[in-house]
Amino acid sequence: MRKILVLLAAAAVVLAGGVVYAAAAADPDVAITRVNYNAVGADTTGNRWQEAIYLRARADLAEPLDVGGWTVHDSYTSASGEHTNAYTFPAGTVVKPNGLIVVSPAAGVNKTDPNATQLYYMDFKRGYRGHFINNGGDTLALDDEDGNQVARFSFDFDNGYYVR
Repeated sequence: MRKILVLLAAAAVVLAGGVVYAAAAADPDVAITRVNYNAVGADTTGNRWQEAIYLRARADLAEPLDVGGWTVHDSYTSASGEHTNAYTFPAGTVVKPNGLIVVSPAAGVNKTDPNATQLYYMDFKRGYRGHFINNGGDTLALDDEDGNQVARFSFDFDNGYYVR
């Protein structure tokens, strides 16, 4: 009887986890649609611009979506539980329906016009020479300003440069 209860409890935990994941992934207003994760050649600060995370807003949004304060990050957490490989969008960042936002670990000037592809630069200095998206696979997430996961994207290494 005890084994059955343990199995039922384990099944409930698995099912609850599945429900939470499904809720985060089920038709979000903004989705992670592509990841350029493997810069061509050896990882250097000069080619970190080749790595990028692509976010796209749903085409059927009734109005532009304010993503100011939202954070995109990978699965790494520090000893204190913080996502340190992360980018938080500045206050007032808006994405139009079907709008595209690209986040790069390189340095540069943000392109914030919501009428065009928006590009945000992290100027990431940690990781291996400014690269933080793992070539061997990773899970990336988009959290809203309250820390609720809005979208999630997992991938494994497939000898490519990007994955959709």
